[in-house]
Amino acid sequence: MLLAALIALALPTGPVAARATLPRQVEALVSAGIREQRYPGAVVVMGRGNRTLLRRSYGSQTYGPNAPRMRVSTLFDLASLTKVVATTPAAMLLLQDGALELDQPVSRYLPEFAARGKEGVTLRHLATHVSGLKAYESFTVVEKGRRPDETTDAALLRRYADLPLSYPTGTKMVYSCLNMQTLAGLLQRVAGEDTETLLRRRLWGPLGMRDTTYRPTPAQVRRAAPTAATTDAKPVRGVIHDPLARYHTAERTCPGNAGLFSTGPDLERFVRMMLVDGRRGRRVILRPETARLAFTISTPPAIASPRSVGWAVYTKPPYAETADGDQAHTSIGHTGYTGTSIWMDHAAGAYVIFLTNRVYPSPATKGGEGAGIEGIRANLVKALKDALAAEPKP
Repeated sequence: MLLAALIALALPTGPVAARATLPRQVEALVSAGIREQRYPGAVVVMGRGNRTLLRRSYGSQTYGPNAPRMRVSTLFDLASLTKVVATTPAAMLLLQDGALELDQPVSRYLPEFAARGKEGVTLRHLATHVSGLKAYESFTVVEKGRRPDETTDAALLRRYADLPLSYPTGTKMVYSCLNMQTLAGLLQRVAGEDTETLLRRRLWGPLGMRDTTYRPTPAQVRRAAPTAATTDAKPVRGVIHDPLARYHTAERTCPGNAGLFSTGPDLERFVRMMLVDGRRGRRVILRPETARLAFTISTPPAIASPRSVGWAVYTKPPYAETADGDQAHTSIGHTGYTGTSIWMDHAAGAYVIFLTNRVYPSPATKGGEGAGIEGIRANLVKALKDALAAEPKP
């Protein structure tokens, strides 16, 4: 009894205990996934406000006995996080410039899109995945119809413009890579420059996101977590994993659904900017009303899976506390097929960045986008919430 009492007195309590416990909880959660071969390694970044509470790497880049260790500086194929770290902020910049309007028809900017029932589809419909476009397309189908003098990105955009609606616009949410590829093509036509150039000049550069790119340098490729292996089991690094984005390529224009590479520290700079309504210190990157579009439900009330401009909006545990619709307490997030995710809570100023290369060949990588890791994602958010519950709000 005396020993137990002495140990209890020696243990930290309150906020200090919460901060001390968090790293151990995260390590246990992430390490369990590595042992079960759900991914070979991971990087986790957690914080609140301008405080980084955890920024660590775990495991290795592959399952081999001499595999390189995962590092905080490891570059990841973000897959669908591209939609919210590149395509959506590019749209926000052009919206606040007055070059775009969310509720204008897509055909105002892409006249060829006004075909086969798509005349009423707006930019907001694309950005919230209620357009009526189907979820995905086979690049082999597009390639068969590509004209001799046509680039692959142009062939994709022409294909999407010619597609009929798969459901009436605005009646349900169907998460679609076609929405974001169409939006990206529209943005680049309006901007007169590719997405990487625009964002490096106005977002990634000012935020210091030096490792965020569609076109990794040879040095960055050497730091990249592989997402595939060759037939002789050699890791494939720095090559876009998503077939549609890889077919599109980022040489001329940038695909809107996938294809971006980045690191945990770079993404932390991005989410901190979003959580303080578009600022970095005294510098305004996005106007407050523009940044808040990410935290505001923008789908019709009848839509069962609410979305903001670009992001999934969480209204239920574990990612949100309640379903009362209080916009001031909106939690948002996004995932990527390769095993990446971002979660943000606007009211708490809290965030979790979880980066893995779960698609690297292993027995546990079968299934959809959340296969094998959705429970870990949820428990990481819960661990941060529990730690923050003992702390005063910033």
